[in-house]
Parts: sequence; C-alpha cells; structure tokens
Amino acid sequence: MREVEENGGSILLSYGLTERLIEIIKTGVILTDEKATICFVNNLVLKLLKHKKESLIGQPIETIFMPEDRDIFLKNIINITKKDGGFEGEAMLLGKNGCRPFVYLSTAMYRDDPSNTSLMIFTMHDITRFKEMEKACEQQESFVGLGTITDQISHHIRNPIVSIGGFALRLAKEQLSREDYMRYTNIIHNEARRLEYIIDRLAEFTRIQAPVYGATTLSEILKGLKDGLSKFPKGMEEKIIFPDEKSLLGETVYCDLSLITKALLIIVQNSLESLKNGGEVRIEGKIENHLVSFYVKDNGEGISQKHLPHIFNPFFTTKFDNLGLGLTLAKRILEVHKGNIEVSSTKGEGTTVYITFPTQRRREIRTRRL
Repeated sequence: MREVEENGGSILLSYGLTERLIEIIKTGVILTDEKATICFVNNLVLKLLKHKKESLIGQPIETIFMPEDRDIFLKNIINITKKDGGFEGEAMLLGKNGCRPFVYLSTAMYRDDPSNTSLMIFTMHDITRFKEMEKACEQQESFVGLGTITDQISHHIRNPIVSIGGFALRLAKEQLSREDYMRYTNIIHNEARRLEYIIDRLAEFTRIQAPVYGATTLSEILKGLKDGLSKFPKGMEEKIIFPDEKSLLGETVYCDLSLITKALLIIVQNSLESLKNGGEVRIEGKIENHLVSFYVKDNGEGISQKHLPHIFNPFFTTKFDNLGLGLTLAKRILEVHKGNIEVSSTKGEGTTVYITFPTQRRREIRTRRL
C-alpha cells in the first residue's frame, strides 16, 4: 500500500485497488520481468486465452505467442519495447485447446528507480470479431458486382450457343448444297471452339489458386516470362527489350512464381497486340525498399482517357472477339500478393503498366531481427 497526495488530501492506493482498476478498464494486461517471464495476468487475459492463472505465472511470454512468431517477431517486440519504450501492432496469440485470438497489442516499459526494477507491460484488445467482419466485408465486395458479371457471362455464352443452335437446325431441316453444308458445319465448329475458349477463360478467372509462396529472383521471374512468350507467334519476342541480367541482381523475392509470371505475360501480350509497325515493348525490373517493381512500356496505339478507368473491369474490352478478362486477372494476382498495378497511357503514343509487390509476404518485423 502507498499514499498518494491529491488536492491537499491523500488516497491510500493498495495493490488490491490497483488490480481492481486493471480489471475495470476491460483490457487484457500482462506484466513480465526484464527476462520476459510472466509475473501478472488479469482476468481478461485468462478469458481470452482460456488459461488458468497458475498455468501462466512464471512462464516465458513466448508461451502465448505462435511458434513461428517466437524467434523473430516476439524478440523484435521485446527489443523495440526496451529500446524505444513501446510497440503497437496486430498479433495472433496462442491460447489453450487451439484457441488463437487476434489482438491489437501494445507494450511499454516501467522502470522503478528506487528499487532498480523494470517491468514490461503487455496490453491487448481482442480484435478477432473485427477480423471476421473485415473478411466478411471483403467477401461482400466480391458479391457486389456478381449480378453484372453473371449478365456478362450469360451474354458471352448465349451468342455462340444461339449460333450453334440456329445452324444445327438448318442442317436438320433444309436440303442443302454441299457448299452450304460445309459452311454451316464450319460455323458450328468455330462457335463450339469459341464457347470452349470462353469457358476455359472463365474457369481460369474464377479458380485462381491461392498463392504458393517460394523463394525466387527477378531473373527467374523474367525467365518464366520468356518461357511463356516462346508459345507466342514467331517474331513477337523480337519486339521485346528485356532488362540487362546484371541489373536484376538483388535480394530474394518470396512470391508465387507461376502467378506473377502469368500476370506479366498478360500485360506483355496486351502491349504486343497494341503495337504498330516498328513498335517495341520495353520491360524493366528492380527491387527497392523491399518492394519489387516491374514496368512494361510500349509505343503502341495507347488507350483513350474515356476507356482508361474501365480497363480492369471484368469483360471490358475494345478488341473484337476478346473476352476482356486479362487485366482483371492480372490485377487479382497482384492483389493476392498484396501488390498493386497502375496504368498510364496516351492515345496514339503508347502505354506503361507499372506493377509492384512486396519481396516478403510478411512485414519486416516478422522476417528479420531489428
């Protein structure tokens, strides 16, 4: 118990009152010594982690952190707290019986000079429900345009089906010359192939797999791009200026190589299709501040300012017999990599597509000692 002077009077502030105040604020509180051994937990922490007090007191703070976060993330939190006085950020904690709450974590140092003791204070707010709502909102955003997309799918599929049905009916009912017969069957064959192409592209668009992250380099990404371009018509690759291999040396990149290659391939294909006689496509890549950047620049037809805001919309296209899903798919790939894609263009002069994504899938505080 200690006495605190206030407004000429005094308040007896006991340990019991302090503990009661900690419970009232509805915030999880853990105190540790300088070696990060737990010496106090309040009831909100016990409820959040489904632990009993005796199972946490005397245990290292790493007990409540996920195994993959203990070696780097937690040690960075402790170092930042000791050096800078505190840390704030999100974390998934490890409770009992598989309990894994998301919390907003804040830390601070408390030093008592007279007794020469130090404590680390960990406070936490449960944001698990918030995270669930955030995920639900993302899913809701996906459904917002579902009606429009469904209408567009129906439109693209209806046309070849109606065409196939109409000419098949003529074949069944009419007495046709050999020339008309061959023409009708050829139309049916082409429409069937068009329908198959539409379905394949839709499947590719809707079933984009979750990224499988692996270590790679800019050189390997460009090699994957070149392998994809080898399937293009002969002579197309000659119109592309690739970056110097020496300029691609740098840190390791963690991404899904096949997906990033696919996104670049879509962008380069669009650029090649826009070229006029003597045109070229230039590709550059670099890593700076833990961010991968590629730009694809062409001197082709360019995109009008009227169309530019719509180029990432599903099924938007100005090209004849094109489905208009390429850039939409490229954008989705960049989004699942926490990246970005931007386009600038001038009609008649050319287009530049700029993509970026982080070299690591996790924040720096989780990937290396600070």
